[in-house]
Order: sequence, then C-alpha cells, then structure tokens
Amino acid sequence: MEIRQIAEKILNLSPSVRVVSVIDLKGKLVFSEHSKKVRILVSRNQSLASLKAAAKAWSQRKKLVRTLGPCKYIVAEYGKVKRIIMPAGKNHILYVTTTASFDHNKVVRKVRSFR
Repeated sequence: MEIRQIAEKILNLSPSVRVVSVIDLKGKLVFSEHSKKVRILVSRNQSLASLKAAAKAWSQRKKLVRTLGPCKYIVAEYGKVKRIIMPAGKNHILYVTTTASFDHNKVVRKVRSFR
C-alpha cells in the first residue's frame, strides 16, 4: 500500500485525526497530509523540529530492543492534541496527531491492520 493511501485511510478514520506524516529515521519529512477541517496549531519550523526530535527519540528507543523488545508506539498527550508515533516499516516512522480526547488506540489498531 502506498504512503498516500495509508495516510488517507488514517485521516478518514475520524474527524479527530488532524495530521498524518511519515518521516525517515533521521527525521526527514517524506510525506505529510492534514485534515482540511483543522486549523494548524504549530508553525512549519516547529513541526519539522518536532519530527526531527521524534526520529531522534525513536533511535534512542531502538537501543532497548534487546532488553525490552521493540517499541510498538508512543503517545504524547498535550492540552490540545495527542501525538502518536509508530514504526512504518524498517526505515520510516508514522507520526499522527489527533484531538486530545480521541482514543489513540483506534489509530494504533488501524495502522496494525495494514501489516
């Protein structure tokens, strides 16, 4: 399945899904799409910095694989949004933002159904 198709399926999951991005393991943006119904809350520079930080943190978690097993996903909940980060294959990371009240497990289950 292509990245664009995956992003569309995630965005169509609920009006609460705000942004779907895919980055490489160095934090370089590969793809990003946002719901047309949301107002973007952060600047492009803030968004790119957040993506880069997520990639760096993901690489740090990879160091724990032998001890704890692979990281399945990460959720950060802020006052206005949730950020869900998951692996997207071996070389990419899926970065999804939703409203703070949205059940992040719906995104997790949807993404796992693609495998």
